[in-house]
Amino acid sequence: MIAPMTFRFVLAAASVAPIALVALYAVSPAAHAAEMTRAEIDAARARIEQAYQARVKECNQRFIVTGCLEEARDERIRQLRPLDRVEHQVNAEERQRRSAAARERVQEKEREAAQDEARRKTESVREAVQPASAPAVPGARTPRANPELHQRREARQEAEARAEAAKRREAAAERRQKALERQRKAADLQVRQAEKAASAASAPAGKNTKPPAAHLPTPSASDIRALPKR
Repeated sequence: MIAPMTFRFVLAAASVAPIALVALYAVSPAAHAAEMTRAEIDAARARIEQAYQARVKECNQRFIVTGCLEEARDERIRQLRPLDRVEHQVNAEERQRRSAAARERVQEKEREAAQDEARRKTESVREAVQPASAPAVPGARTPRANPELHQRREARQEAEARAEAAKRREAAAERRQKALERQRKAADLQVRQAEKAASAASAPAGKNTKPPAAHLPTPSASDIRALPKR
């Protein structure tokens, strides 16, 4: 097991920047927190973690591992503790800046609202002191429509409506005629299919059936007597 001083020397050789950072924070915490940014804090934390992992790897190669690992963990905690305090202070400063920006936005909106209200009041006062506008001049009278022209327009519209209705009736009749034609063709097709099926069903029976045998003539009595006797 190595002494704490030896471990700190090895850790300093592996990562000089984090130890220098800790020493600087120990000398002047407030000034150091004001100078550090979040990126610098993250970089310092990454260097400390890298040095710790290297130390753990070295400890795992030793015969006595437990004590070496404990020293490495203690050193890591000791170096990260100042960074945690610095990070808390940076977070607090960021919250203060965000709060100040939010207050500034609210105040800006309030100022704009006050300016709009003042402008509306000014316009209202200006309109109140202006003289009343002149009365509106009545518009010219609409000329009376020509009755004859109106009748011709109505007759033309009625004729157009009748022609449109006739077109719709003709189109409907044509659609009905086409539907009837389709139904007739479908019925004819069904009849032809039925006839074809019937002929196909009766064809095998006709081929396999033999014609009936011809009837032999019935012998008469003379034919029977003419037969030779045995």
